[in-house]
Amino acid sequence: MSTSDRRVPDTSLGLLGRVQAGDSDAWREFSLRCFDVIHDWCRWRQMHGIEPDDITQNTMLVVVRKIGSFQHAGRGSLRAWLKAIAWRCWADAVARAKRSELGELRMHYEAAIDEIANLERQHEQLRKLDLMKRALLLVQQRVRPSTWQMFYRTALAGEAGATVSSEMKIPLYVIYSARARVQRLLHEEVQLLSALEPEVDVYESQVPETTSEPSGH
Repeated sequence: MSTSDRRVPDTSLGLLGRVQAGDSDAWREFSLRCFDVIHDWCRWRQMHGIEPDDITQNTMLVVVRKIGSFQHAGRGSLRAWLKAIAWRCWADAVARAKRSELGELRMHYEAAIDEIANLERQHEQLRKLDLMKRALLLVQQRVRPSTWQMFYRTALAGEAGATVSSEMKIPLYVIYSARARVQRLLHEEVQLLSALEPEVDVYESQVPETTSEPSGH
């Protein structure tokens, strides 16, 4: 029998009875003796990363709640009861630690997924912006300068159609017709450029190709 086992107040039935009767002085003595014993058990068992102080505190909280219903069943029964509670508290602590670890891993995983989605969105935005820039240059070369100017001022520069019509001395319907034509051409060019664009994996590693040196003979 270990020193800790001998220190458990199993033989002091009078003390136990007073504790169960609600004697506060008896409880102080009883709890101090039990606390030391439980703490020693936890340290001796090396509770797999769980702090002995935490297990001891949790065990004593359970003892406080359940000591009134404990039934002494002979020598060693109190020791066994305390050990059972300590082991249950340890098992609960391990389960909580695992849940916490899994929760942390899940958070990291979800953060990584969000980052990937964000990179994909950024990549798609940059791709569309590049397509639009190229399409604008191509369409500008396909239309008359005046048509481009009407489109540019009303669609890109944000000027009012009436202002452009007045300054260019062109009917308003002609302004809007020119803008619609350029927009249609832009849509066609973007579709064509997108169809011709090769698929690129945004996460593809840029690993330089290696060439094998010819073996000497």
